[in-house]
Amino acid sequence: MLAQILFSQGEGDAPQSTGRPAGGASELAESRDVFMPLPAATAYAMVKRGLPSRSLLPLAECLGLSKDAVAAYVGLDRATAHRKITRGDTLPIHAAESMLRLLELCRLAEDTFTNPETAAAWLRTAHPMLGADAPFDWAKSAYGTAHVKEILTAIKYGNSV
Repeated sequence: MLAQILFSQGEGDAPQSTGRPAGGASELAESRDVFMPLPAATAYAMVKRGLPSRSLLPLAECLGLSKDAVAAYVGLDRATAHRKITRGDTLPIHAAESMLRLLELCRLAEDTFTNPETAAAWLRTAHPMLGADAPFDWAKSAYGTAHVKEILTAIKYGNSV
């Protein structure tokens, strides 16, 4: 799922060659049975290369959100997101970083709850430990994402937060 979202080229389009050897981030992302965050160097290279704006569409579907809501979560307004998707542009750095944060959080939630629908619902639902905000609302910043990860880890392993 992760690689499908990150390397989405749109319907009917083949992945474009990057000139790099096979076996990169896509294999890494698909080979995981449990949550592991992307290595920082891999995430940096992905952000630097640019994530396709079309990847917002399968991400929205996966998370059960509208494409406008996902665009807002990654710091893009609706018109800009639509224009970038239509043109096939890459996401700006801030949006690509936000997207990777959302994907990591989604993977951790799926690993914690073992059901993608339950994980997505938990991420969209207000939580008392987050001041009655939804975990996705906290995921707009790296600090907020870290706190949500702490809560998910506590849920999974029975620890206190």
